[in-house]
Amino acid sequence: MVNYYHNYGNKMISLRSKVTIKILDYYFLNPDAQVYINELARILELDPKNTEIKLKELEREGLLKSEFRGKQRYFFLAKENPVLEHYRQIFLKTYGIEKRLKDILGNIEGVKEAYLFGSYANNKMDSSSDIDILAVGSHSALELQKGIVKLQKDTGREFNVVNLNRKEFEKNRKKEGHFLNNIFKVKTIKII
Repeated sequence: MVNYYHNYGNKMISLRSKVTIKILDYYFLNPDAQVYINELARILELDPKNTEIKLKELEREGLLKSEFRGKQRYFFLAKENPVLEHYRQIFLKTYGIEKRLKDILGNIEGVKEAYLFGSYANNKMDSSSDIDILAVGSHSALELQKGIVKLQKDTGREFNVVNLNRKEFEKNRKKEGHFLNNIFKVKTIKII
């Protein structure tokens, strides 16, 4: 169990609930999302009543806001919360996509290194962004793709995976103008 404390409104966020974790994962990966309760429950394959309870808790804790449009109550990130980005960074590393990718890729034989790059790594994702992964090793590209299918479904994001063996990686990483060289000129997040 993890509890996060902050001074913004003297709130505490507990991450004991799998429902809370799924909801935060969705909103942190889709920061512009504004969805109503039943829609989010359907997307995340959760019970609507539990989803509603957790959404209201997150709203009380200051991470989400809501507004009514007609009869539907839409929830979205409380972007003006000064600690939201701090929570996002901690969450993604301990429960979110980075942790889940590390677990998935760590169980695929032959993956020696893996990096997140592109809009996710540079914290510039929008609603249409995909998640770019560079996987290095002697692994099966098909096995890797099978491994991330559930994660794609859970997050609602497409994953683009670049698979390279160690020799290709070493040869092209330093080559000026090669896409690998360009990847490492900007921010990357090492997963493995």
